[in-house]
Amino acid sequence: MIYFDNAATTFPKPKEVYNETMSIYQDLGLNFSRNSSSKSKEASTLKENLKSNIQQLLSSKGEVILNPSATFSLNEIIFGLDYSGIKTVYISPFEHNAVYRSIKEAQKRYKFDLEIIKFQEYSLDYEDLELKFLSKKPDLIICLHASNVFGNILSIKNIFSKGREYSATTLLDASQTAGLLDFSELSSLCDFIVFAGHKTLYGPSGIGGYIYNNKNIKLNPLLYGGTGIKSEETDMPKDIPERYESGSPNLLGIIGLKISTDWIIATGRDKVLKKEKENYSRLLAVLEEFEWDISIFYPENSVGIISITAKNSSPQEIEMMLNDSNVSVRTGMHCSPLAHKHMGTDEKGTIRFSVSYFNENSDFEKLEEVFEDIF
Repeated sequence: MIYFDNAATTFPKPKEVYNETMSIYQDLGLNFSRNSSSKSKEASTLKENLKSNIQQLLSSKGEVILNPSATFSLNEIIFGLDYSGIKTVYISPFEHNAVYRSIKEAQKRYKFDLEIIKFQEYSLDYEDLELKFLSKKPDLIICLHASNVFGNILSIKNIFSKGREYSATTLLDASQTAGLLDFSELSSLCDFIVFAGHKTLYGPSGIGGYIYNNKNIKLNPLLYGGTGIKSEETDMPKDIPERYESGSPNLLGIIGLKISTDWIIATGRDKVLKKEKENYSRLLAVLEEFEWDISIFYPENSVGIISITAKNSSPQEIEMMLNDSNVSVRTGMHCSPLAHKHMGTDEKGTIRFSVSYFNENSDFEKLEEVFEDIF
């Protein structure tokens, strides 16, 4: 299979993830922090090493909370906040439904104003942002780091820095960028940074989490239950991370993500990014050969995602023809109706191609051959 759906889930993973995860799980597949055995302590150490890797890759010393997914994390943060002082919430026009549906539900419950930050295509309208913040003070700002539809990297530093002037709470969805982009100038501007294990961190599905940078912001947990500590109390413990990590953890996912983040650090994040950029350029070069038949959406500052539409075929028709040739892509709305509405592709959606570190030249040669047959 020629795989261009890495924005959904990176595939393949580093060979170490496949070769070592189950072997370690066979040796340490027990519930850590529930007993004092040596195996339990080893598993606990592995978990802490994973959290250290996440802190390193996201340039943060904040507490790392592990849970099943970025969606779970976004729900825990959005519904865990105290809205008594939140009157206006700002989001970008590119948000995934993990944010958009959640914040719309929160709006129904807590009756705040929801504002969309203005962009001119991919570019932040900073002048408009200043005027909007001046007229309606931001209390909470939620933005993704890069669009999962068009790949554009948002001007988070500008948005969150301006938000800081109004003491806004800031939440960054880094599902498409964690482990790939440099966070050294960004992390300190974020109260929370959400990550997904199965995307640019190259780990397995079913593991994700967030960095809790600002403990002055108190969150109510989304999930209630056993934590391994203070079991005699009826309330959830105040201790972090235990307050937000109830239930038996996904140890297999933790092991896989530990191995994949080890691989990123050993390989070098810059090297991984360089290879993805090279593959992005190869993809773009192939698509540009057919620009008379397709419209290509690609910003200057992007992760490895390109969306297209075909002038004489629907996205679904193109996907069927690609699937017949064993080329995997994603079509439709990509769980991001706001982004499509913003870019004018909301009638039928787009055909999304997304590359990773592991795409090879033969993948692009095959795509070129298939497109020659289609167009």
